[in-house]
Amino acid sequence: MSAELVNTIATIVGIVVAALGAFIFAFWAAVGIWTFNDIRTRTRDWLAILLAVVLVLVFPLVGWVLYLMIRPRQTLADVFDRALEEEALLREIEDTFVCGTCGAPVKEPWVYCPSCHNQLQHSCPNCGNLVRNEWEICVLCGVNQQTAVSQRYADSNFGPQRGPQPGEDDETLPYRPVRVAE
Repeated sequence: MSAELVNTIATIVGIVVAALGAFIFAFWAAVGIWTFNDIRTRTRDWLAILLAVVLVLVFPLVGWVLYLMIRPRQTLADVFDRALEEEALLREIEDTFVCGTCGAPVKEPWVYCPSCHNQLQHSCPNCGNLVRNEWEICVLCGVNQQTAVSQRYADSNFGPQRGPQPGEDDETLPYRPVRVAE
């Protein structure tokens, strides 16, 4: 063999080895970067991130296989989505109505609890639509329910009544006094 042919073969082998070395280095760096990005989507713990990347960079193929075996199964996005689904399910459960007295589940249009017979809703004195007892105003007409109920009692013979106080006439009272026979 001639010296020129040996030089050509050595140059070609040198180029192939350099290209193969560059490819192996690029693959090693890419696996390290992929591992870094993958572990960051699965945990916020910087120690775990650092250990995973070091494992893959120090033991290239074996470390990468080990990392794939021990990495967290779910990403942080999956965990967040699952938490949102659980929260939505809890809100659906919380949206079910229960009786304030006995805690039995009741449906929204029911006026009375079927278990304890407690009144759940009443009619608005202004518009006549059903209003839950715990609401302060009617959601349709905006009338304050405490004032409306007090006025309804005052306009009727029912509700709290008092006799004349010292210095008051019967005409100045907001409602008719009731005298109790002694």
